[in-house]
Amino acid sequence: MSETAKVTLEDYAPPELFKSGEYSDCESYKMKDVRVLCEHKRNWIGIQKNVFVWWELENGYAVAWNENPSRGWTFPLVRIKGRERQRRGWKRCI
Repeated sequence: MSETAKVTLEDYAPPELFKSGEYSDCESYKMKDVRVLCEHKRNWIGIQKNVFVWWELENGYAVAWNENPSRGWTFPLVRIKGRERQRRGWKRCI
């Protein structure tokens, strides 16, 4: 899939999140059809420490790909607060 064809979280996140069934109970799984506004490669806003990429979603949430070496993958979901968005000066990047 080309970069211009990517639209939803399902297009951006690793296929294991949606295809394996292992994460189907995860809150992030429910966001698979939500449009991605921006992909970030740094400055994760959550508490997890092993995030190297995360996605800002159109519905005001953010989903991260947390690659914890001792626990494996997780896909944390956090609500982006308006003040957080303003403080960081985020703009739509897609």
